[in-house]
Parts: sequence; C-alpha cells; structure tokens
Amino acid sequence: MPEAELKASLQPRMNSPALEPGLLVLHSNRTELLGEAVFEWLRRHPLAPLEEEIFLVQSNGISEWLKMTLASQSGIFAVARVELPARFMWRAYRQVLGRQAVPAASKLDKLPLTWRLMQCLPGLVQRPGFERLAGFLQGDDSDRLWQLSRRLADLYDQYQVYRSDWLDGWAAGFDTVARGEGVPAAAGMALASDQRWQPALWRELLSRLSAADRLTGRPQLQRRFLDTLQLPAALAAAAAAQTHAAPVTRRVVLFGMTQLPTQTLQALAALSRHCQVVMAVPNPCRYHWADAIAGRELMKAGARRMPLRGGRDLGLLALEDMHAHAHPLLAA
Repeated sequence: MPEAELKASLQPRMNSPALEPGLLVLHSNRTELLGEAVFEWLRRHPLAPLEEEIFLVQSNGISEWLKMTLASQSGIFAVARVELPARFMWRAYRQVLGRQAVPAASKLDKLPLTWRLMQCLPGLVQRPGFERLAGFLQGDDSDRLWQLSRRLADLYDQYQVYRSDWLDGWAAGFDTVARGEGVPAAAGMALASDQRWQPALWRELLSRLSAADRLTGRPQLQRRFLDTLQLPAALAAAAAAQTHAAPVTRRVVLFGMTQLPTQTLQALAALSRHCQVVMAVPNPCRYHWADAIAGRELMKAGARRMPLRGGRDLGLLALEDMHAHAHPLLAA
C-alpha cells in the first residue's frame, strides 16, 4: 500500500475518540455481571462510527450469547467481529508484519498439514522408528490413513500453540522436550524410544517445505510479532509503513475465557502497549482471594503460630473475611 493510501486509511481513526492504550482485567463469578461491566465500559468509551469492535471468545455458544445480549441491551448488534483467538492472532500477524510477510493461511495449519501427512506417511512407516504408526495403519487402509493424519495434524497444531519450544528443539535435531521456558532443548528431557517418531515426523514435514514457508509457522511469526510490538510506538509505526502493514485494531475484548495459551497472553500483553485490551475473566469465587495464604507458607510458619491460627476460631469469622483463609486450591 502506498504511503498516501496508508495515511488516508488512517484518517477516520485520527478523527475518532481517543482510547488510552493499556490492559484492563475484569473478574466476576457470574457471566451476566461480567457482561454488564464490559458493555458499560464500551458505552463509556465508544469507538468511532463504523469502526469494528473485536471480541475474542472460546466457543460458538459464548459467541451467540454475547451477540444476543449486546443486541438486547443496545437495540442492535453491528460493526463487531466475534471470533476465536487463533483467527484473530493470524490477522494480527498480517496487520503488524504485513501481508507480504504473512500469507492468508499457513501451510502448517491443520487442514493442509492433514493432506501433507497423508502424502508422506505411507512411505515413512516403512522406516525404522515408525513401527507404532505402521501398526495402526495395518497396510494400505485409506480410512485409517485419513484418521491418523487428522489426529496427528491436530496434535502438531496444538504443539504450535502450546509447546512451540518443543517444535523448535525438534527442528534443531533434538529428540527432547523442554523442561521449562528458557531452558535449552539440549538440556530437555529425552523422549522415550517409542515416542521419538514425533520429532522425526516433524522434521520430515519441515523438510518438504521451502525456507520461506518454514518462516510462516506460528512460533516464528509470534517471535517477529512480539519483537515488532516491543518497539516504541513511533518506530513500530515506521516499521509498519515499510512493510505495508495495516494498523491493528484500537481495542480487543477477550470475554469469558477460563484458559489461554501462553502465546496468546504474550501477544495481548504486547498489543496493550499500542491498543486497548480488555480481559473479562470468569472467577471461581465472588470474593477477593488474591491474598489467600498458600498451604506451604502455613507449614513454614507453623512453629510460630498459635493454635486455631493466631488463637481465632475460623468458624467465627465473617464470610467476607475468609479470603485470607481460603481453600488450598485457590491459595495455590
């Protein structure tokens, strides 16, 4: 996109109400109350007319509930996008890094990966180390080949989201799994002999891709995405202009999710430096329990404590004061 066109596309946003970038986290143990808090925030801090509002949800059920609730409260539900985090993340990669650097779809996505597996598995299962896969396929059975390819594509798709460090180590030639973030693959835990087909199969899949295609995997794009967003706003804007990237949305609302991959959390934290990120998180307790005392801390202090925790019978405490004496699962 030429620079003049890029400035023209930004003009409506320049005239829109200002939004303070940052991260806002809301908690509630009731979805309807969580929704009311989010909707009130959106009413008080509106986007420009016809500017798209982005909602991230974890299921189609929550998506439909959100649309119907917004429509019932506002009278209409329009100019909004409700989608899964993975779809949003890919669009964000394209917006920040540029469409030329990020294709519309990765060749390592689940569906294209399924077809690649169907193509390479019949030859691979004849090699040593792939006996478990050969035992499942039981010869030339196309139904079993399709079933196995779908399951393996889903497995590697999940690895790309949740355990990209494992895939990086496997691509480097290590048959290990990392013990924690920042731990080198060489120092990871060695895979059992009957599981080493997983890294071998991943390396085979990568070898069938071009060097450019290997750079479009989600772990590789995630690192470039985070590096770009860590730049100061002025430098990030200049980098976006040089790569013909589009501006990312001015607000993202993540609603009703009980768990998120580390990749998505890192991306949202990085985006919050440049746009407004609202996280509406379900909470298992209606009271504040962030100050709950962990069980092992109680054990360490046991010798210094009097019976009944300082001489007080917990049964006499008001319910509102029990957040400091919570269940061990909440405390952990």
